[in-house]
Amino acid sequence: MDAIAGRSCKLSAAASLACCLCVLVSVHGEELASPEGSSLPAASPNGAPSVAAAEPPVAPAQPALAPPQQAPEPFIPPPGIQVEEFIGHRSFDKDGSGWGWVRRANEPWSAAKWVVLEETPGGVVAPWRLLNKKRTADNDVEYRLRGYLAPFTAYDPHTDEFLAVFVPERVEPIGPAAAPPEHPGAPSHRVRVPDSTSPVNVEDPNIQAPPALR
Repeated sequence: MDAIAGRSCKLSAAASLACCLCVLVSVHGEELASPEGSSLPAASPNGAPSVAAAEPPVAPAQPALAPPQQAPEPFIPPPGIQVEEFIGHRSFDKDGSGWGWVRRANEPWSAAKWVVLEETPGGVVAPWRLLNKKRTADNDVEYRLRGYLAPFTAYDPHTDEFLAVFVPERVEPIGPAAAPPEHPGAPSHRVRVPDSTSPVNVEDPNIQAPPALR
């Protein structure tokens, strides 16, 4: 009986020690555990803190483009004039008038002409009018154009010069583009303020426009 009692005492002591160890481990485990929602970075497999993935860069916003335009009816150009496909590059001219550079689809930019865009009431208008009403709204935007170069020119009293006229039947935006290397901007002008001494008076009905700039 004494042996059995001694063995029971030893088992009780061992059980008590085991219980104490479990309590200690439990207590320390609660103290060492990270609180839920901790912002501490998780460790990577090699023991180093993992780095959060960088957010992808935000692409710059593309400028708004005017919607395509089509004349209500197909054009019937003057005799000897053909309706053709063109490429136009809008280039704002702060020193004068004009819409931009226009070339035939099969020609290089070196053959482009500086033109005035003829707007049609109820038809095709300059694309910038369909945006925010500012003339610079579509600067350096290219367009697919269908139309013809008119057999007449337009007079700009501010620069005292005649300009070629493009009559558009269809205008379709392509998108922003760098200025053509041959024509990096508007052409140079003789900027002046028209007055009664001007050699060309826009109010004079006897003035005859020169041949079209073709």
